[in-house]
Amino acid sequence: MTSSPIRTIALALLCSALLVGCRAPGPRQSADGPRDTPRSDRKTVVDMRGVRVTLPRHIARVATVDDGFVESVMARLGVIRKVVVTGSWSLKRSYEYRFPTQDGKDSAYRRGMSTAVYLHPWLTSLPCVGSEESDAINYEALAQAAPDVVILRVGDCTVGATKDVVVRTTAAIESLGIPLVVLLGPSSVASADLASMTEEMRVLGEVFGKEQEALAFAEELRSTEALVRGRTRDVPDAKRPAALYLGLSAGARQAGGAGLVWGTDTAESYMLEQVVGASNAYRGRGFQVRLSAEHLLALDPDVIFLPTAAGYHPPRELYEAPYYRLLRDLKAVRNRRVYALPWSPMNCARRVEYPIDLMIMAKGAYPDRFRDIRVHAWVLDFYRRTYRVDDAAAIGLRSAQWLDWTVEEGF
Repeated sequence: MTSSPIRTIALALLCSALLVGCRAPGPRQSADGPRDTPRSDRKTVVDMRGVRVTLPRHIARVATVDDGFVESVMARLGVIRKVVVTGSWSLKRSYEYRFPTQDGKDSAYRRGMSTAVYLHPWLTSLPCVGSEESDAINYEALAQAAPDVVILRVGDCTVGATKDVVVRTTAAIESLGIPLVVLLGPSSVASADLASMTEEMRVLGEVFGKEQEALAFAEELRSTEALVRGRTRDVPDAKRPAALYLGLSAGARQAGGAGLVWGTDTAESYMLEQVVGASNAYRGRGFQVRLSAEHLLALDPDVIFLPTAAGYHPPRELYEAPYYRLLRDLKAVRNRRVYALPWSPMNCARRVEYPIDLMIMAKGAYPDRFRDIRVHAWVLDFYRRTYRVDDAAAIGLRSAQWLDWTVEEGF
């Protein structure tokens, strides 16, 4: 099955069947905020739908419906303790994955978790209004939590970017009389260049009265893009390695395929081609496109990157698991040029840690040009800088994202 990102989601949100007609894009006014809040204690924020949302000037209780991006930004802004209810089950648990090896044994990976959960384990004790198995939201529990604002990120796995689901969800939340701020993640906007993440951070900064801090944070994250692009922009087209962003999803195997790939119209391909300077070996379009082993062998990439895809997938799974025997003939597998990206539970849209993905892809694609960068050390500096944590917490975060392989391999 092939699916494509929703490219007109902002307009679709304005055209909800529960609204009177379809208004032209531009700011519209939401409900007038909590009725018992004096007008002088309110402020207005324009969210990424172009909707004017009236909020209490001092927000104390926040509900998040996303998969960790909002919590990570709130942690950096120093307002994470305002979260009182979440919408993603990725914020309720740690994870374990295992796969069989050729010798009949299992290889296990334990205690993987969201960076937000590792840094703030109390998040797991909060009520969760999302579902483990669908995009359903428990609106009664959301209303009972009485948040000052709901922050919903379109494009994350919890809600997704399907027009009907998004329209239904936003309309239902607004019907509760709770102010709703909508963010549009990079998998739900027309441009796949990650620029929407800066706007997401700006809106969050405005919600919490920390807009300049949020914009500075976005610029800090973009500095990795500039570093990588600066080292690879002069590579001639003929010298660019063919790279494949390959999801080793068990669901793809069960449906008769061998893996999932990301087309040239996705944020993942933008990272590969426009930032890292490689060439996406898959030239089609679409998000998580299922391909057969024969199709993957025909692509035969020089280098493969393994993202979170319905589970964690280390290179050893591709090298050793019996169900990937047919893929052992891939050039990247034969040359041991397969690299695992950070564990990111519910991995439907880029999050704060996307610079780590970029650096792993850059060094994997161009080992000589990034010879001076040791990712195992670079990532610790990233965590310290991004989350303002000490060395012990940075090392813990590296393990929580299952990046200890970078230490073991001296990568």
